[in-house]
Amino acid sequence: MMADVLAVLVRLATGVSVGQVGGWTGKPCVFFANHGSNLDALVIWAALPGEIREQTSPVAALDYWTKNRIRRWISGKVFNAVLLQRKGRPADRSHPLQAVFDMLDKGRSIIIFPEGTRSPEGKLLAFKPGIFHLKERYPDLVMIPVSLQNLNRILPKGQWVPVPLIGRITVHPPLENVAGEGRQEFLMRARSAVASGLQRNQCDE
Repeated sequence: MMADVLAVLVRLATGVSVGQVGGWTGKPCVFFANHGSNLDALVIWAALPGEIREQTSPVAALDYWTKNRIRRWISGKVFNAVLLQRKGRPADRSHPLQAVFDMLDKGRSIIIFPEGTRSPEGKLLAFKPGIFHLKERYPDLVMIPVSLQNLNRILPKGQWVPVPLIGRITVHPPLENVAGEGRQEFLMRARSAVASGLQRNQCDE
């Protein structure tokens, strides 16, 4: 119940929602998006249709989401986030993405931000190789690009109080599998899919 209430509040506050997600079959998938605000993971999760949202876990920064009791409660009890260290390897020396692998192995979808950090000016940064490692480990994994607009203005980096603006979310068709594609080619193609939605949204304004 709390998850549903939070999702409604976030959609009302930001104006974003998704009516349907093409390419989603009920099997685990990866939603990957640009990253400009601490609201991003929460907004994508809240905007998804309920059936998908219940099976989806955002990947988020361990240091940010464990800073206080409220954040720990939201990340752990409400949207079942996968919390990763931003720097260094886990204490047990496991793979940095092992917690993500575990979620996918359990049948859950994930939300991830391949830039690895927030862009202070909303400019799309280069994608880091983590998303490619997921594709290598799970060759048949459905990967769905998502473009977010205005969220970096709703909650700018370093700010605590949201600004009342309308956000926009575009969920694209899944990336096609390309046999023999190398890491750099894949990362560029994935980034271009996200960037295309940002450019299109800017032209519409």
